[in-house]
Amino acid sequence: MLRWCSVRSGARPRTDDRVPPGRSVRHSVTILAALPGLALAMVFPVLSRAADEPSHPNAEHQAADNGTDPTRVSRTVQLKFEHLDLFDGFSSNVLKVWYTQPLGSGMSAVLKVPVTQVDVLGNTGFGLGDASVQFGKVFGLSREGGHVVQGEMIFETATRSELGGNQNVFKGTHVRAFFLERGILAPSLVHNVGLWGQGDRPRVNLSTVDLYYVPKMADPRNLVTFDPNVSYNWYTDTFFASLAVTVGRNLGPSPFGGNHFVLLKPAVLFGGDRPNKWGLELTYRVIGF
Repeated sequence: MLRWCSVRSGARPRTDDRVPPGRSVRHSVTILAALPGLALAMVFPVLSRAADEPSHPNAEHQAADNGTDPTRVSRTVQLKFEHLDLFDGFSSNVLKVWYTQPLGSGMSAVLKVPVTQVDVLGNTGFGLGDASVQFGKVFGLSREGGHVVQGEMIFETATRSELGGNQNVFKGTHVRAFFLERGILAPSLVHNVGLWGQGDRPRVNLSTVDLYYVPKMADPRNLVTFDPNVSYNWYTDTFFASLAVTVGRNLGPSPFGGNHFVLLKPAVLFGGDRPNKWGLELTYRVIGF
């Protein structure tokens, strides 16, 4: 489940391009801090067979893992291009690379690296955004559903101030998935909290309640998801909401092994405190290679 109300865009970009002294040093330290997570995500290829989860209680209802069931853990690579319509005629474009590595026993590690362009300061060049490392655990699986807990550390690695959130953020998620006769319902509670970083933006303190539904399709090669959510900003005491709909297609066996997919995800946001107006995301996904 993706979040269009992203931490990076949780506050509108600054209108100046001043870079505080020592920022480059902090970037180096932050990147070094992320390296253990990167190494941990990459040194477990021998566990990739656990991604197939032949004993998963919902496997019989899915011809192939397509990435829509939050309780299924598969080795996955995703290339995403996201366009966000900001305010006052500005926009953001992000190329994101996500790599998911199963660690066995329902555990997983995910590395997320964004390459971002924001034109709010007149600089239309791309640069590194805020990279993150996420760890997750699936538990309590049954034929009725299961639970997922995730902890993600978003590091202040952006090469320019407008390309990131200017702070290091922890994101905690709990998902309760229900396997229904006609699909999957997986509501979740998400909280983002800023831990340390630059002091020129309000500290992130955002809670989101997300309702995620995946209908069972007559053609299992097709996929659709509905993702409405409501967010509360504890710092500004304001709400905003969003609705995203994903449509996709299983293209069959990929040249890299497993199956590959293409997905399109439009989204619209509501409320005066929304971080952007609307967004569109195109994804190429390879699962189970």
